[in-house]
Formats: sequence, C-alpha cells, structure tokens
Amino acid sequence: MTEPASNVPKGSLGIRYFSESYNEIDRVRNLFALRIMYGLTPRLTVEATPTVSNHHNKTLPVEFPTHNTPQIGVHHPYLFNGVDFYAKYRFLSIDGQNSHFRAALYGEYSILKVAHDEAEPTLLDDNSGWGAGIITTYLKNHFAISFTGGIIVPFNYTGDIPDQISSLPDVPATVIYGKAYNYSLSFGYLLFPKTYSTYNQANWNIYLEFIGKDYAAMQLDVSNIYLKGPQYSAPIPEGNKALLANEYVEAYPGIQCIIRSTWRAEFSLGFPVINRSYVHFYPVYNIGVQRYFNFIKQKKLN
Repeated sequence: MTEPASNVPKGSLGIRYFSESYNEIDRVRNLFALRIMYGLTPRLTVEATPTVSNHHNKTLPVEFPTHNTPQIGVHHPYLFNGVDFYAKYRFLSIDGQNSHFRAALYGEYSILKVAHDEAEPTLLDDNSGWGAGIITTYLKNHFAISFTGGIIVPFNYTGDIPDQISSLPDVPATVIYGKAYNYSLSFGYLLFPKTYSTYNQANWNIYLEFIGKDYAAMQLDVSNIYLKGPQYSAPIPEGNKALLANEYVEAYPGIQCIIRSTWRAEFSLGFPVINRSYVHFYPVYNIGVQRYFNFIKQKKLN
C-alpha cells in the first residue's frame, strides 16, 4: 500500500496496475491506476501514475455545500482524474548480516482536473497539489517494518456551483482545502520459502499496514454574482463531517506473492481503527500486479 525506502534498480522499469474498490450503499466505487516507475540512478526513483475513477463529477454538486452533500450513492461517470508524479531519493543504507536499514526522502506533485467536494485531500486521485516526507525501512531475516511520515499541501479548486433552478446562473466558487499530515506503519513477514534453494522460488508474504491522516476543514469562497461584490466565505454545515477537520487510522491486512523477483501480485482489505475516512466506505478492497524490466545487461564474470 505504501512505498518502501528501497529503490527501483538503476536502468530498470517497473509497471504497476492497482485498483481500489468499495460499496457505497448500492453503488460500487472504483479507482484504477497504472504506475510507471524508473530507476534513474541507484538512489533516485521516479514515478508517474495516471488514474481513472468514478469518485467525482465534472462540476461541484448542486448548491454546494448546503445541499446534496455528501453525495452518497449518487451516479458519477468514470473520469480521467489526471497524473500524480513522484520521486524518491534514498540517502541512507546500512547493511548487516541478513538485515538492512534504508532511509529515503520523497516528493510528490499531482495535476488533477476533478471537482473534489470533500475536505480530505488525496494527491493520487482527488486533489492537485504537492507533498513531501521521509520513509524508513528495516529488514531482519524474514521480518520487515517501514514507517512513512509526510505532508500534503493541496491546491484550491475553482469551478461553478449549479443552482437547483436550471434557469438561474451557476455561481463561481473556490474550494480551499487544508493541509494534511499522512503517516503509515507497515509490518511484513516472509512465510515461504523458509530457506532459499534458488532465487526463482516464489515468495509468499503477509503484511499489516496502519495508514493515517490528519487534515483541516474545507473552506469555500463564493462570488456574489447578484451584488457583483467581492467573494465571501460560505459557511460549512457542521453536520456534514465530510467537509470538516478529521484524523483517522486505517488497518490494511494483506497477502503478497513475488515470482522470480520480477512479478508481484497482492491483495488487501482496509478497515477503520481510529475514527474513519469520509472519502470512502468500508471495507476497501485493493489489488495490485507489478512487473519489473531490467534493460541493463549484466557483465559476464570470467
């Protein structure tokens, strides 16, 4: 679910398909993503992830934010959200016998064109913006633990709010999303093989990830088209928790299979542990398939 501190090897290309699904009343929400990863140097990995989902509409909801929000069970078309760009630089490597410690810095920038009508910012498929943070990973024998901590700074969204009366003009508005702090703690354990007879053996791993976020409330500036005056701040309904500040922690138990060190397949389920996220329902189903291609020829040993 989250990135480790290790890198894609220099000159190697990784392609990862992953999806997220959950039932929202009587409607299934889906996110489909295709991530392209490349090892630019032994320490620097760059990634680009375009996404498609049925999470949003092309405009803000009618008379947002006082009516029709949150839009639970409302039909949304499948839209191309945009592209998320990511870079990770590993600055520390400490290797021991059957163990290692890695630390990396990451930066993220997303360009999305969707009308996100909830307070929680997510750069992958909800908000344009940038983020940065640190990742640490420790491996000892069959056990691995990884921690990530970072910040998300979403950009404002400017669009029109349709009126319920179609003959009345739309109202220009700017949605102001607050900053968010994201963190995760991940545990992984190699079940099989207990000992290696060949590197072509399939690895079976189980993992448990705790993923959390702390974010501020949404603000809304609306243009007064009738008085043609300056923008004013529209009140956010206190009863709509999806528009207010929140913090939560989710748990994602999962299973993973790695084949010939180049193929990876995984499945996990997400559940709330402390509070909950209001951008999705539970459980959250995640699947992923990944393939590495190495374009650098290995030198033959005499």
